[in-house]
Amino acid sequence: MKKKIGLWAYVLLFWIICMVPSTGMLFYRNELTENRILSRYPVLRAEDGTWNADYTGDLQTYAAEHFAFRSELIRADSLLKLRLLRTPCDDQVVIGREGWLFFDETLGDYVGIRLCDTEIERISVRLCEVCSYIREQGKEPLIVIVPNKNSIYPEYMPARFGKRAEVTNLTLLQERMREKEVPFVDAYQILLDAKTQDAQYLYFREDTHWNNTGARLVLNEIYAAFDLPDRYGLADYTVEKSHEPDLYNILFPTEDHFDNQHMYDDGKEYEYTGRVHSLDDMKIGTFSEEGNGRSILVYRDSFGRALIPYIGGTFRQAAFYRSMPYDLSLVENTECDFVLIEIVERNLEALGNIEIPLNTIE
Repeated sequence: MKKKIGLWAYVLLFWIICMVPSTGMLFYRNELTENRILSRYPVLRAEDGTWNADYTGDLQTYAAEHFAFRSELIRADSLLKLRLLRTPCDDQVVIGREGWLFFDETLGDYVGIRLCDTEIERISVRLCEVCSYIREQGKEPLIVIVPNKNSIYPEYMPARFGKRAEVTNLTLLQERMREKEVPFVDAYQILLDAKTQDAQYLYFREDTHWNNTGARLVLNEIYAAFDLPDRYGLADYTVEKSHEPDLYNILFPTEDHFDNQHMYDDGKEYEYTGRVHSLDDMKIGTFSEEGNGRSILVYRDSFGRALIPYIGGTFRQAAFYRSMPYDLSLVENTECDFVLIEIVERNLEALGNIEIPLNTIE
């Protein structure tokens, strides 16, 4: 009898647990914590009076997105997988050692999956043509390929991926760029050397990107390549938990969590020349009275976010464009002395897709 009561109690408990997410929708409201618009409650008839043939499917989607305690259950699932199984709830994230997180799209570069020699040559030739076009417009070009985080910190990658490949698309392309005298800053070697000389981190532990110290370190070399006297110190900073880490947010989208950022107090004043919603905007313009009197056009990706405040205060005028592929026609139509092309290692293949304006091709 006791065994039977126990079985019924188990069934009842299981039924209650299953019913909580659905019945809880009557009194519990999920807050929107995802970067997308959740579905609305479906209607049986459309405004024109026709029946909604997809009503049951729409209702299923609505229930899946709005069931009670959805955010809390997602977080619990992510936490259990992370802490107990060392497995991410999202394939975009690779869980490394000592709490480090890496981006799945960088694995190909890490293990040495390479482009063919013909493609590397094609990209290097295109970059040579790009720089020639920029010089024809009376402006000075420079290219910087920012290394993936696991290219600088391979020791925090999971052991199952082995050691980082010594020959990669980045090393091969930069070798060709040297041969063709394409002007570039070797951010990979700069960051690697700095990492071995100093204990401070140059990338975020739980984010894809470099921190302010890593960005300033490479920016100093960019200024040197442009023969500009401006330089930034790398030691006098405070550490603040103020950066929202993208990889951690993929695992725990509902949680307020911040990574350590290196904060410097030596930037010059600047202002935006148009409306800016965030540093992820496709087009950003800056102006600085304290600037060096020069102007620059920057083609950039998400790594360029950290550069904007410093470049904005260094140059009198700066224009930043993020849309891909990079639109080279802007060089002719933008007042600038310098043109900087920045892209991350995992996307370097896109450099071969830069189109030269047709009126310059003989």
